[in-house]
Amino acid sequence: MALQIRQLTANIGWMLFLLKFSRVFGQLGIPNNLICTDDFCDNYREANECEGLRTSCKVQNATHNGIALPSMTPCSCCQICIDNVKLGEDCSVGGLGSPVPTGICGPGLYCMVVEGEEHPTCQPMHASSQCYKEQKIFDEKRQNGTIGHLEQRPACDADGNFEPVVCIPGQTCYCVDENGKRIFGEDIHTANIQISMRCECSRLAAKAQKLLNSRYPIFTSRCDAKGSFDQLQCVDDICTCVDMHSGQPTSDKKNITRGLAGLACYNKYNHENTTYLRDCEYVKLSQLRDIHDYELLGYNVLEFETDICQPDGWYNRIQSNITHKYCVFKNGTIIEPYVVSKGSEFATKMNCKCARARTLLMEKTTLEVPECCPNGSYKPLVCRRGQCYCVDEDGKQVGVERPAKNKQELECFDAEDVCKNILR
Repeated sequence: MALQIRQLTANIGWMLFLLKFSRVFGQLGIPNNLICTDDFCDNYREANECEGLRTSCKVQNATHNGIALPSMTPCSCCQICIDNVKLGEDCSVGGLGSPVPTGICGPGLYCMVVEGEEHPTCQPMHASSQCYKEQKIFDEKRQNGTIGHLEQRPACDADGNFEPVVCIPGQTCYCVDENGKRIFGEDIHTANIQISMRCECSRLAAKAQKLLNSRYPIFTSRCDAKGSFDQLQCVDDICTCVDMHSGQPTSDKKNITRGLAGLACYNKYNHENTTYLRDCEYVKLSQLRDIHDYELLGYNVLEFETDICQPDGWYNRIQSNITHKYCVFKNGTIIEPYVVSKGSEFATKMNCKCARARTLLMEKTTLEVPECCPNGSYKPLVCRRGQCYCVDEDGKQVGVERPAKNKQELECFDAEDVCKNILR
């Protein structure tokens, strides 16, 4: 029930965002007088007194840490309080005929029936959450002394999902979805990076792609390089400023050809032209028009090249032509020397993650930059300051390090060519 209610809360938040975003641009065609507003709720609360929240929601500490959720009142103007149930206490998994629960299992707990017991109780999520499973494995390896010096303990949220940011100390941080899979969004690793980098827009784009399950490219809210919302958002010829973390509008609407530069979020360096769309987005639009035209002629487009654009409107890190695949900067120019023939064995495992990270680090004049394979992927074996260790495809250390003289003891070592390990 904890997972179900929290997931419902997340979905409600996402739907509210979509509703408010579409309200700004008028895409839903709903009259303004039928939209819930702050004034409506203020008037409603004056005429209909809301039930006060219980102490468990008003006070947030080790004892009281309930969750306040929108109630079933018009426009959800009031709130209800759901208590957090503690480890080992009785809980409800819901179902037909079951009473409406007044509490849910607290952070890190899941409502389940333990073997030998008759009623469900709140138990640790280790058995149901992949993130918590990985935390447990990490803790066991650390206790056994088999954790590398750059390995990081997986971070999980209260529902057992992966936190949105993963960092490689001294190099970059990148966004992941709730299942820990890497998605768009990357920046230099700093001490306070997770304050500014939360990957909300990137996660929304990944979720939209998964839910729509389209074989064609789709347009979502534009993100910035860190995976947050680009503070300038435009649909057709109408633009507005939004909060970088919530995506909520923060300004009036402006016509793209009249008054765009007057928006506080407009940046002539990030938003180079008065048409808002970037070169890659124009290519995407042209592709979608071609598909539409072919379908009008009665053709069924069965094959389509992967979306060439990132959620920030720039080019994906991997591009290709008839004969070759290559790594590119965000503007689409080739990152030398990461070009391989489509018939090459390196083409199938090409991800250009190392090439992009190396470029980013070199732009910031970072002293230590990764060494890449010919296809722009990370070399599985890394040696620095007399120590060698293995890394995964995202550049994260895997396992303990060894002195350089003993690097042949590492699983990723290959005396002939370390890059061939990425083909296995």
